[in-house]
Amino acid sequence: MLNNAYALSLLLVLCSLLAPSASNSEVYPNTLSINNPSLDDARNVLVNYHKDSNSIDKTIGIIEVILEEEPKNVEALNFLSRVWLTYGHAKARSKEEMINCFEKGLKISEKAVELAPDNPDAHFYYVANLASLGEVKGVFNSLFMLPEVRKELDIILELDPNHAYGLAMNGALYYFLPGILGGDIKISEIYIRRSLSLDPHMSSAKFYLAMNLRKQKRYDEAVEVLLDLVNDKEPSFYPDWYLNRKYAIVLISKIREQKKK
Repeated sequence: MLNNAYALSLLLVLCSLLAPSASNSEVYPNTLSINNPSLDDARNVLVNYHKDSNSIDKTIGIIEVILEEEPKNVEALNFLSRVWLTYGHAKARSKEEMINCFEKGLKISEKAVELAPDNPDAHFYYVANLASLGEVKGVFNSLFMLPEVRKELDIILELDPNHAYGLAMNGALYYFLPGILGGDIKISEIYIRRSLSLDPHMSSAKFYLAMNLRKQKRYDEAVEVLLDLVNDKEPSFYPDWYLNRKYAIVLISKIREQKKK
Protein backbone atom coordinates (compact mmCIF):
# COMPACT_ATOMS: atom_id res chain seq x y z
CA MET A 1 0.00 0.00 0.00
CA LEU A 2 2.80 2.39 0.88
CA ASN A 3 5.04 2.18 -2.15
CA ASN A 4 7.36 5.04 -1.28
CA ALA A 5 10.95 4.51 -0.14
CA TYR A 6 10.21 6.31 3.09
CA ALA A 7 6.95 4.51 3.82
CA LEU A 8 8.08 1.97 6.39
CA SER A 9 9.92 4.46 8.54
CA LEU A 10 7.18 7.04 8.23
CA LEU A 11 4.49 4.62 9.28
CA LEU A 12 6.54 3.69 12.31
CA VAL A 13 7.06 7.30 13.29
CA LEU A 14 3.43 8.19 12.77
CA CYS A 15 2.11 5.34 14.85
CA SER A 16 4.63 5.64 17.64
CA LEU A 17 3.62 9.19 18.48
CA LEU A 18 0.33 8.30 20.07
CA ALA A 19 1.75 6.90 23.28
CA PRO A 20 2.81 9.90 25.43
CA SER A 21 6.33 10.10 26.74
CA ALA A 22 7.37 11.34 30.14
CA SER A 23 9.05 14.30 28.49
CA ASN A 24 9.67 15.85 25.11
CA SER A 25 13.41 15.40 25.62
CA GLU A 26 15.58 12.40 26.30
CA VAL A 27 14.85 10.61 29.57
CA TYR A 28 17.22 8.40 31.50
CA PRO A 29 15.34 6.97 34.49
CA ASN A 30 17.57 6.16 37.44
CA THR A 31 15.33 3.41 38.73
CA LEU A 32 12.35 1.35 37.64
CA SER A 33 9.59 0.02 39.87
CA ILE A 34 10.63 -3.58 39.31
CA ASN A 35 8.26 -4.99 41.92
CA ASN A 36 5.33 -2.85 40.87
CA PRO A 37 5.97 -1.59 37.32
CA SER A 38 3.80 1.10 35.78
CA LEU A 39 3.15 2.34 32.27
CA ASP A 40 5.17 5.41 33.15
CA ASP A 41 8.13 3.10 33.75
CA ALA A 42 7.55 1.56 30.34
CA ARG A 43 7.35 4.96 28.65
CA ASN A 44 10.51 6.15 30.36
CA VAL A 45 12.37 3.15 28.92
CA LEU A 46 10.89 3.36 25.44
CA VAL A 47 11.81 7.02 25.06
CA ASN A 48 15.41 5.91 24.56
CA TYR A 49 14.76 3.45 21.74
CA HIS A 50 16.47 5.70 19.20
CA LYS A 51 19.73 5.27 21.14
CA ASP A 52 19.34 1.69 22.36
CA SER A 53 17.04 -0.74 20.56
CA ASN A 54 17.10 -3.01 23.63
CA SER A 55 14.84 -0.40 25.23
CA ILE A 56 12.05 -1.87 23.10
CA ASP A 57 12.53 -5.35 24.59
CA LYS A 58 12.67 -3.95 28.12
CA THR A 59 9.47 -2.01 27.52
CA ILE A 60 7.68 -5.14 26.34
CA GLY A 61 8.80 -6.96 29.50
CA ILE A 62 7.44 -4.21 31.75
CA ILE A 63 4.05 -4.08 30.02
CA GLU A 64 3.69 -7.86 30.07
CA VAL A 65 4.19 -7.83 33.85
CA ILE A 66 1.43 -5.22 34.14
CA LEU A 67 -0.90 -7.29 31.95
CA GLU A 68 -0.31 -10.39 34.04
CA GLU A 69 -1.95 -8.53 36.91
CA GLU A 70 -4.44 -6.58 34.78
CA PRO A 71 -5.20 -8.55 31.59
CA LYS A 72 -8.05 -6.19 30.70
CA ASN A 73 -6.03 -2.99 31.02
CA VAL A 74 -6.86 -1.41 27.65
CA GLU A 75 -4.27 1.33 27.98
CA ALA A 76 -1.57 -1.28 28.56
CA LEU A 77 -2.83 -3.36 25.64
CA ASN A 78 -2.75 -0.31 23.37
CA PHE A 79 0.76 0.51 24.48
CA LEU A 80 2.00 -3.06 23.98
CA SER A 81 0.48 -3.14 20.50
CA ARG A 82 2.27 0.09 19.73
CA VAL A 83 5.59 -1.26 21.01
CA TRP A 84 5.36 -4.39 18.83
CA LEU A 85 4.71 -2.06 15.90
CA THR A 86 7.85 -0.13 16.80
CA TYR A 87 9.82 -3.37 17.16
CA GLY A 88 8.76 -4.49 13.69
CA HIS A 89 9.90 -1.28 12.03
CA ALA A 90 12.87 -0.27 14.19
CA LYS A 91 14.51 -3.52 15.25
CA ALA A 92 13.31 -6.52 13.22
CA ARG A 93 16.06 -7.75 10.91
CA SER A 94 14.10 -9.94 8.51
CA LYS A 95 10.75 -10.09 6.77
CA GLU A 96 9.73 -13.04 8.92
CA GLU A 97 10.59 -11.20 12.12
CA MET A 98 8.64 -8.14 10.98
CA ILE A 99 5.60 -10.28 10.20
CA ASN A 100 5.85 -11.90 13.62
CA CYS A 101 5.97 -8.49 15.34
CA PHE A 102 3.02 -7.05 13.43
CA GLU A 103 0.96 -10.20 13.97
CA LYS A 104 1.60 -9.94 17.71
CA GLY A 105 0.67 -6.26 17.67
CA LEU A 106 -2.45 -7.04 15.68
CA LYS A 107 -3.56 -9.80 18.06
CA ILE A 108 -3.09 -7.55 21.07
CA SER A 109 -4.94 -4.66 19.45
CA GLU A 110 -7.81 -6.98 18.52
CA LYS A 111 -8.20 -7.79 22.21
CA ALA A 112 -8.16 -4.07 23.05
CA VAL A 113 -10.86 -3.37 20.44
CA GLU A 114 -12.94 -6.25 21.78
CA LEU A 115 -12.70 -4.90 25.34
CA ALA A 116 -13.21 -1.25 24.34
CA PRO A 117 -14.88 -0.96 20.92
CA ASP A 118 -15.39 2.78 21.44
CA ASN A 119 -11.72 3.46 22.14
CA PRO A 120 -10.26 5.20 19.06
CA ASP A 121 -6.67 4.48 20.10
CA ALA A 122 -7.36 0.74 20.13
CA HIS A 123 -8.67 0.99 16.56
CA PHE A 124 -5.67 3.12 15.59
CA TYR A 125 -3.12 0.51 16.67
CA TYR A 126 -5.20 -2.21 15.09
CA VAL A 127 -5.16 -0.49 11.70
CA ALA A 128 -1.50 0.52 12.06
CA ASN A 129 -0.41 -3.07 12.65
CA LEU A 130 -2.78 -4.30 9.93
CA ALA A 131 -1.39 -1.86 7.34
CA SER A 132 2.18 -2.71 8.33
CA LEU A 133 1.47 -6.43 8.05
CA GLY A 134 -0.09 -5.98 4.62
CA GLU A 135 2.81 -3.87 3.44
CA VAL A 136 5.54 -6.29 4.47
CA LYS A 137 3.64 -9.22 2.95
CA GLY A 138 3.45 -7.45 -0.41
CA VAL A 139 1.24 -5.42 -2.72
CA PHE A 140 -1.48 -8.06 -3.09
CA ASN A 141 -1.99 -8.35 0.65
CA SER A 142 -1.92 -4.56 1.00
CA LEU A 143 -4.69 -4.18 -1.55
CA PHE A 144 -6.63 -7.06 0.00
CA MET A 145 -6.52 -5.29 3.38
CA LEU A 146 -7.34 -1.85 1.97
CA PRO A 147 -11.13 -2.00 2.64
CA GLU A 148 -10.45 -2.94 6.28
CA VAL A 149 -7.91 -0.13 6.63
CA ARG A 150 -10.42 2.38 5.25
CA LYS A 151 -13.16 1.08 7.52
CA GLU A 152 -10.99 1.36 10.62
CA LEU A 153 -9.85 4.89 9.78
CA ASP A 154 -13.51 5.84 9.33
CA ILE A 155 -14.30 4.35 12.74
CA ILE A 156 -11.46 6.24 14.41
CA LEU A 157 -12.62 9.58 13.01
CA GLU A 158 -16.25 8.81 13.78
CA LEU A 159 -15.34 8.09 17.41
CA ASP A 160 -13.03 11.10 17.58
CA PRO A 161 -13.12 13.59 14.68
CA ASN A 162 -10.12 15.33 16.26
CA HIS A 163 -7.93 12.24 16.51
CA ALA A 164 -4.72 13.87 15.26
CA TYR A 165 -3.00 10.61 14.40
CA GLY A 166 -6.03 9.14 12.68
CA LEU A 167 -6.27 12.29 10.59
CA ALA A 168 -2.57 12.14 9.71
CA MET A 169 -2.75 8.47 8.77
CA ASN A 170 -5.81 9.12 6.64
CA GLY A 171 -3.92 11.89 4.89
CA ALA A 172 -0.99 9.56 4.34
CA LEU A 173 -3.31 6.96 2.83
CA TYR A 174 -4.72 9.49 0.35
CA TYR A 175 -1.14 10.46 -0.51
CA PHE A 176 0.24 7.00 -1.19
CA LEU A 177 -2.75 5.44 -2.95
CA PRO A 178 -2.93 5.86 -6.74
CA GLY A 179 -5.90 7.80 -8.06
CA ILE A 180 -7.57 4.67 -9.39
CA LEU A 181 -7.81 3.39 -5.79
CA GLY A 182 -9.05 6.66 -4.34
CA GLY A 183 -5.82 8.53 -3.77
CA ASP A 184 -6.12 12.32 -3.88
CA ILE A 185 -3.24 14.70 -3.20
CA LYS A 186 -5.50 17.64 -2.31
CA ILE A 187 -7.62 15.63 0.14
CA SER A 188 -4.39 14.29 1.61
CA GLU A 189 -3.17 17.83 2.28
CA ILE A 190 -6.43 18.76 3.99
CA TYR A 191 -6.25 15.82 6.40
CA ILE A 192 -2.57 16.35 7.20
CA ARG A 193 -3.06 20.06 7.87
CA ARG A 194 -6.00 19.24 10.15
CA SER A 195 -3.80 16.86 12.12
CA LEU A 196 -1.12 19.54 12.48
CA SER A 197 -3.68 22.08 13.67
CA LEU A 198 -4.30 19.69 16.58
CA ASP A 199 -0.66 18.77 17.17
CA PRO A 200 1.69 21.35 15.59
CA HIS A 201 4.74 19.39 16.73
CA MET A 202 3.93 16.03 15.12
CA SER A 203 7.11 15.51 13.11
CA SER A 204 5.73 12.70 10.95
CA ALA A 205 2.76 14.80 9.87
CA LYS A 206 5.13 17.63 8.94
CA PHE A 207 7.15 15.20 6.87
CA TYR A 208 4.02 13.90 5.12
CA LEU A 209 2.95 17.48 4.41
CA ALA A 210 6.34 18.28 2.90
CA MET A 211 6.16 15.20 0.68
CA ASN A 212 2.66 16.21 -0.36
CA LEU A 213 3.76 19.74 -1.27
CA ARG A 214 6.75 18.39 -3.15
CA LYS A 215 4.45 16.18 -5.21
CA GLN A 216 2.41 19.29 -6.03
CA LYS A 217 5.68 21.01 -7.05
CA ARG A 218 5.25 23.58 -4.30
CA TYR A 219 8.94 23.24 -3.50
CA ASP A 220 9.52 26.38 -1.43
CA GLU A 221 6.58 25.53 0.84
CA ALA A 222 7.84 21.98 1.24
CA VAL A 223 11.31 23.16 2.29
CA GLU A 224 9.77 25.63 4.73
CA VAL A 225 7.80 22.82 6.40
CA LEU A 226 10.90 20.63 6.60
CA LEU A 227 12.99 23.40 8.12
CA ASP A 228 10.27 23.90 10.71
CA LEU A 229 10.54 20.18 11.50
CA VAL A 230 14.34 20.27 11.75
CA ASN A 231 14.33 23.30 14.05
CA ASP A 232 11.41 22.24 16.27
CA LYS A 233 12.34 22.76 19.92
CA GLU A 234 9.25 21.05 21.35
CA PRO A 235 8.69 17.82 19.39
CA SER A 236 5.73 15.71 20.49
CA PHE A 237 7.95 12.67 20.97
CA TYR A 238 11.71 13.14 20.93
CA PRO A 239 12.86 9.77 19.48
CA ASP A 240 10.47 10.13 16.53
CA TRP A 241 11.62 13.69 15.86
CA TYR A 242 15.23 12.52 16.13
CA LEU A 243 14.66 10.03 13.29
CA ASN A 244 12.41 12.28 11.21
CA ARG A 245 14.91 15.12 11.44
CA LYS A 246 17.43 12.96 9.54
CA TYR A 247 14.86 12.19 6.82
CA ALA A 248 13.95 15.88 6.62
CA ILE A 249 17.56 16.97 6.03
CA VAL A 250 17.91 14.45 3.22
CA LEU A 251 14.63 15.50 1.63
CA ILE A 252 15.54 19.20 1.78
CA SER A 253 18.65 18.44 -0.26
CA LYS A 254 16.66 16.39 -2.78
CA ILE A 255 14.03 19.10 -3.21
CA ARG A 256 16.64 21.79 -3.75
CA GLU A 257 18.33 19.65 -6.39
CA GLN A 258 14.98 18.94 -8.00
CA LYS A 259 14.13 22.64 -8.08
CA LYS A 260 17.33 23.39 -10.04
CA LYS A 261 16.34 21.07 -12.91
